[in-house]
Amino acid sequence: MALGGTTAEYDRKFATPVVTHINQTDEEQAILEHNAHVEALETYAMDLQKCLEHATDEKYKRYLAVKIDCTNQQLEQLRTEG
Repeated sequence: MALGGTTAEYDRKFATPVVTHINQTDEEQAILEHNAHVEALETYAMDLQKCLEHATDEKYKRYLAVKIDCTNQQLEQLRTEG
């Protein structure tokens, strides 16, 4: 491994979640999870859009358009809930 150490050592060091606030309330945790979900969906939608821009197959373009539409509907629903 280029960074030194084994893959297992790297996984143990970097794969553990980072605790930012030990005394978070359930409400604060729910808000953080909600925001992370929204951000993940936004990133997914942008990635799908990039794929759509570079796609050449019409069937695949329609598939991507449907996926983008569904993702945007999920985003809108999450935003109205929050």
